Amino acid sequence: MPIYEYRCEECRKLSSFLLLRASEIIEPRCNHCGSTNVRRVISRVTVLKSEEKRLETLLDPAKLSDFDENDPRSVERLVRRMGRELGDELGEDFEKSMEEALGDESSPSEDA
Repeated sequence: MPIYEYRCEECRKLSSFLLLRASEIIEPRCNHCGSTNVRRVISRVTVLKSEEKRLETLLDPAKLSDFDENDPRSVERLVRRMGRELGDELGEDFEKSMEEALGDESSPSEDA
């Protein structure tokens, strides 16, 4: 089932439409402001993985090659990577804990 995305030319927000089949015809309307002045955009492809596959990815030794358990920044990157892979929000408590652990160092880094 395809999901098509449209950007509103009025409010610039994205609206997504799930179709039951690719041949289905729709008249898209912005879900935010109701405008019909929308333009279809190319959206990112998402590949769904089973929980088992996500865990296998996390345990891949190649993904852990840059991990240093004695470096708080390295631990932070690993925890963020694990959170993204498992689809969990780390929350404010994590952010506060990382700020305390890192002390006066610069803002948290993101691992791309």
